[in-house]
Amino acid sequence: MRKNQKDLLLLPYYFRGIAFGILALGFIFVGLTLLDIISLGKEIESLIFQELFLVGLLLLVITKGRVEDELTLRIRLKSFTAAFIFGVANVIVNPFINLLFDGKFVLDIKVMQLLLSMFMFYFIIMFILKRNR
Repeated sequence: MRKNQKDLLLLPYYFRGIAFGILALGFIFVGLTLLDIISLGKEIESLIFQELFLVGLLLLVITKGRVEDELTLRIRLKSFTAAFIFGVANVIVNPFINLLFDGKFVLDIKVMQLLLSMFMFYFIIMFILKRNR
């Protein structure tokens, strides 16, 4: 790489542990709400879990790996690109699928659903590209 070109600004590796901690905290919160130890209302409980889950996944995505070199940076960028294209294509194609099966041309995809599908697509592509390098 050229010296004047900036790399991705990623978080240090120890943030991976923080990310898994936030994900675990979200699942513990769900367990406590299912056991009726914590009762805040269904919408608030759902929102808290979704926010914790999204923050945990985001931290996992923007945290450096144990070994971060130019190849892993390139794989990361390819995965980001593929996940973004997948999300945009999902938003564009979804109304046509609804028209085909429901007879209505509406976009009924929720933000949480879109972000989760993009994160999962990112992790799948990242795993495949790292395995095949």
